[in-house]
Amino acid sequence: MSGYRFTDRQLRQWPPAAAAAALWEQARHAEQRVTYWKRRAESAERRMTEHHCQEYSK
Repeated sequence: MSGYRFTDRQLRQWPPAAAAAALWEQARHAEQRVTYWKRRAESAERRMTEHHCQEYSK
């Protein structure tokens, strides 16, 4: 189910515990995506800074 999003209409038809579990999974997956992209951005920023510093030291 990772990454799959259920609509509000679908979740309203489910028992409350099942709907809560699905929403929790969606939130957990979103958190993992945020962490992944944050690390990618920080890595790119670090590489750009290192490259920029190397150009001026020549």
